[in-house]
Amino acid sequence: MSGGLVVSVRVAILGGGPAGLGLARQILARDDAGEMEVEVFEANAEVGGLAASFALEGVVFDHGSHRLHPSIDPEILKVLNELLPGVLHRRPRHGRIVLGGRFIRFPLRPVDAALKLPWRIKCGLLRDMLVRPSRYDTDSFAATLEGQLGVTLCREFYFPMARKLWGREPIEIAAEQARRRVSVRSPWQIIRRMTRQLWNRGRAGASFYYPDGGFGRIAEALAKDFERRGGRLSVSSPVTGLQHRDPGWQIETGEGRHEFDRVFSTIPISRLVGLMEPVPPTEVAAATSALHSRAAVLVCVVLDSARWTPFDAHYVPDSAVGLSRTSEPTHYAAARSHSDRTGVCIEVPCDPGDATWQMSDDELVNQVGREVTRIGLPPLKPIRAAEVRRVPWVYPVYDHGYDKHLATVRSYLDQWPGLVTLGRQGLFAHDNTHHALAMAFAAADCLGSDGSWDAAGWAAANDRFADHVVED
Repeated sequence: MSGGLVVSVRVAILGGGPAGLGLARQILARDDAGEMEVEVFEANAEVGGLAASFALEGVVFDHGSHRLHPSIDPEILKVLNELLPGVLHRRPRHGRIVLGGRFIRFPLRPVDAALKLPWRIKCGLLRDMLVRPSRYDTDSFAATLEGQLGVTLCREFYFPMARKLWGREPIEIAAEQARRRVSVRSPWQIIRRMTRQLWNRGRAGASFYYPDGGFGRIAEALAKDFERRGGRLSVSSPVTGLQHRDPGWQIETGEGRHEFDRVFSTIPISRLVGLMEPVPPTEVAAATSALHSRAAVLVCVVLDSARWTPFDAHYVPDSAVGLSRTSEPTHYAAARSHSDRTGVCIEVPCDPGDATWQMSDDELVNQVGREVTRIGLPPLKPIRAAEVRRVPWVYPVYDHGYDKHLATVRSYLDQWPGLVTLGRQGLFAHDNTHHALAMAFAAADCLGSDGSWDAAGWAAANDRFADHVVED
């Protein structure tokens, strides 16, 4: 590091997404960071991970629909605003859900829902509000949600969407997935949220923060400030081996072996276990193999049109099509670089190696083109350019027994001194970016300038993380 300081603590961070870069930046932003050396290893050529952005024909795309939720910790938001002055804007949400073959505004609005929902859904919702079970089973995603919300919303939206996102029948999914992924607990809570919009259009769920130039600007700003403070960012540097060499760690990459005192990992937990040397015990390897994540194919098209629809996103539970969501990122930002074209990202959940994953790019573009018109959206044309991205780790699957498998893996990793996992992938968690940043800032607070670790503080932070619920 600069200034001729003697390095006393060397820290490695695996993964250059928001969690890894947020942690790296916060370590070096502290007043007592003078004798700490921090290096981030990112496998890709650009930072950001799932939260990265890329340009196609001058249109910026994200890897799916990404937003920064307004419930973000104010101190973290303050840091981001300092790093992105005049760039991070609060924007209104303006999406739609396909329910019963009709487009309904999302977030839900009372008048729109009353006028557009099919009568069978409205009658079903009324019945579910008036006839609530006094007790219900909580042994699965299906039983929990039906008990809380009633059968109508479950069968029209949550269950078909669950089949798409996680590739399982709702009864095969653990109840914890309902708690972590569905923020409402009753039909009346939905009604209250809808009603509040009549006089409070700026409420948290109806808006989001988004930076001009794409969601990836957040990770890029963290990376830039990290490097400005003396940190080392190694992109295109996948880690190929990880070995505990008392009292520290040895990391192997294509450039050789590197020695560190502490390692923080934000990469997928199953990949981390696969890097460990010596090979983990059989029961740990088996538990790791039993943890499943769903993948997604992202079909990104640039249209020679100022806009595709007036809406920023569409949520599609319809089982007749494979796509789950569309987003038009040019509607997310407050400013746009081109007025004569727009971009559309179509997300198709799948499994690595399945039929969807193996389709050619042209086949995928043609398939989603047919699907969007089938559900009543405008044709994807005229197409100026298209790019398909295949993302292997997107949705953690909480099937029955996942908690025991995860506990086995976590117990194995926790036994190693100086190794900490965090972030969505590192904790096998359903989290938003503001949750990942909260983990990063908490981890930085637990790391002493002498390399010591506040285990009790981190345990308390993990208890808070367990209460995170995804904000859609």
